[in-house]
Amino acid sequence: MVNSITNLKSMTDVGIFSNRTAKSPSLDFRRYNLIYGFNGSGKTTLSRLFANLELGKKQENFPEPSSYELTLSDNSVVKFPDDLDVLKGCLLVFNEDYIARNMQWSAGHANPVFLIGEDQGDAAAELRLVEQEILEKNTLKTIAETAEKAADKAFSQFKRDRAKMTASRLYLGNRKYEAPTFAKDYDRWKAESIIELSDDQLLAAEESLRARDPLLEKRPLEFDAKSVEAAYQFISNMCSQSLSKVALDEVEKFPDMLLWLKHGHQFHEFNDIKSCLFCGNEISTERKNLLASAFDSKFDEFVEKLGKTSGRLQNVSERLKNLEENVPETASLAPELRNDFKGIRESLFQEIHKVRTYLDSLNKVLIQKQKSPATPSDMSVVAVHADVETAANKLAEAIAMANAIIANHNAIAGDSEKHKEKSELAIRKHFIAGCSKEYESLFNELEESKLNSKALTEELEKLTSTAAQAKQKIKEHGPAANVINKLIASYLGHDELKVHPVEDGYEFHRHGKSIRGMPSEGEKTAIAISYFLSSISSDGKKIKDLIIVIDDPVSSLDSKALNYACSLILGHLQDAKQLIVLTHNLQCMNEFRKAWKSKAKSDSPTATLLFIDVTVPDGESRRFSSIGKMSRLLRDYDSEYHFLFSHILKFSENPNAHDDHGYMLPNVLRRVLDVFMAFKAPGVFGLKQQIDFVCKEYQGLDRDRLLALDRLSQVESHSDNLDDLLTFSSMTVEETRNAANALLGMMEQVDERHLSRLKRLCRGG
Repeated sequence: MVNSITNLKSMTDVGIFSNRTAKSPSLDFRRYNLIYGFNGSGKTTLSRLFANLELGKKQENFPEPSSYELTLSDNSVVKFPDDLDVLKGCLLVFNEDYIARNMQWSAGHANPVFLIGEDQGDAAAELRLVEQEILEKNTLKTIAETAEKAADKAFSQFKRDRAKMTASRLYLGNRKYEAPTFAKDYDRWKAESIIELSDDQLLAAEESLRARDPLLEKRPLEFDAKSVEAAYQFISNMCSQSLSKVALDEVEKFPDMLLWLKHGHQFHEFNDIKSCLFCGNEISTERKNLLASAFDSKFDEFVEKLGKTSGRLQNVSERLKNLEENVPETASLAPELRNDFKGIRESLFQEIHKVRTYLDSLNKVLIQKQKSPATPSDMSVVAVHADVETAANKLAEAIAMANAIIANHNAIAGDSEKHKEKSELAIRKHFIAGCSKEYESLFNELEESKLNSKALTEELEKLTSTAAQAKQKIKEHGPAANVINKLIASYLGHDELKVHPVEDGYEFHRHGKSIRGMPSEGEKTAIAISYFLSSISSDGKKIKDLIIVIDDPVSSLDSKALNYACSLILGHLQDAKQLIVLTHNLQCMNEFRKAWKSKAKSDSPTATLLFIDVTVPDGESRRFSSIGKMSRLLRDYDSEYHFLFSHILKFSENPNAHDDHGYMLPNVLRRVLDVFMAFKAPGVFGLKQQIDFVCKEYQGLDRDRLLALDRLSQVESHSDNLDDLLTFSSMTVEETRNAANALLGMMEQVDERHLSRLKRLCRGG
């Protein structure tokens, strides 16, 4: 089923026309449509707008670059220049381009019009079935192409969004990561089993890319955990020993006195003191020998060994402290190692603390032992050997784990650029992995829609070829000549001018002979419109399935021929799916307006009356056209007099405002003045003579003031139509305003009642 056109939804850079948007008022195209506009308002451009879709290609003289959208009766939208084939075959346009394509006036020749012969009914019926199938396939193709565009748009948007999301995490600087690169990444890794990064891994990779300064290598941690166990065993053994060979009763009873006695004995011997400085008694030789025997070299060696053991323990503690200080900060490592290192670092500090606790307890026992070498130390306050061994082993494990991460860090720091490349690849793979199913789904959907469109296109090509072959077998262009000639004769009122079929079309004949010279403009119009009307049913087309656009079908016709031409069009095209008539001719406009006025005003209107308004907006130096509802002053009256007067009234009542129609006011004033004078000075010719006449008839008129109207006669020529209204005048705005005031003043004095009613009518009263 053929859809009709319901609105010109949008229009951009289409010649003289102002741009339209989706927010612009709807034009409400219906079955019958009349578009009236003065010469130069853009009607031919508008007809070419439709012709683009008739022929499936941009017309040579159509403005570019330009774009527009038409809404159809099924609410679908036809976009130019994208959807050129949607209405192809169901839209016909008659305009000057159509005439130029089909008529070679100087050669006296026209292209053929093919009609289906009556004796080929079966073949024609078969052709109609093929053409019906073509229409159905075209509908399916349109649906398929719409689905393909939607799938392509969705897939393209998906790739753009994903690429944008990926790029936001890559910190690329001046480099770009866009949809094509994203698509290449997908093709590159789709066969691999890639997985998404965790949140921490993604953040770490990002930080690696974001970092400006290179990573610094870290020194491995150094500490011999076995030294802890060795120190423990040695000190435990030392502290658990006693000086059992000391042969002094006093030491046996009071072991803490051992060092005091030793130091006292050495002091007395060194200073050769004979009596005890503590008690004053003489020290006997026997006593001296006993003390010397008790404090022999083994005792000194044992005490010295205790001192060295203390130093050894201090060394282990210092190295443990250095270990703790040398553990790197988590934040100084490569970002991807930090989470693992954080736990290991905490565990390492715990083990260091535990070992230090054990060493501190050993140190306390050792200090006490140094004070009382002869007394076995209380080892109950020291951890058992198994616990110390376990702590030392755990410390060794923690150090090894920390060093493993430090080694990884140093490997990364040694080649930071390569590491950044790996981080970037990891992020790109992450986003590919996260959308691979959706990517594949959208890709498959687009491929399926492409295959569907391609299949329908191929089917249409075959059907179109079949239809073309069938047409060549059954169509004839001779019978169309009879149809054309009957129409021409009706048009012109005689049968002197005819078209004669020849092999490649028609020749123009007058009185049965090839025409010499060019036909008149009226004859050209008669031939062209008759030719067009006959072509409507060519190639088996059905008028009920056609949208027909007619642009100025009455050029150069006299009133009688014009009326007949309009009647002919109305009669022949009333069954069209949709008819759009464009004209600048007031009489032609009135013929169609009268035929469709009631259809436009009914409760369920089937006709639309439109007007192309041409303005020069404030601040602009050129004219702009816009299509809108036809003014009631044109719609309800056969004369343009009321409509033109409304412009004069608006101009005079707003003396300080810019008038968008100001450029044409001199022509409008002259036209209104001519009409008014025709009634008030009948039979008087020439504006000066008409002014003289009314001044005599109406003594109160200010003749000096009417001189402003005389300027109109000097600048603006007399015209019986509106064709010249859109031309620019040489009159200044001030001269135009004076002329407008003079005209209104004269009308008020000559026919105040007429002026009053005219004003009321124009104001809607």
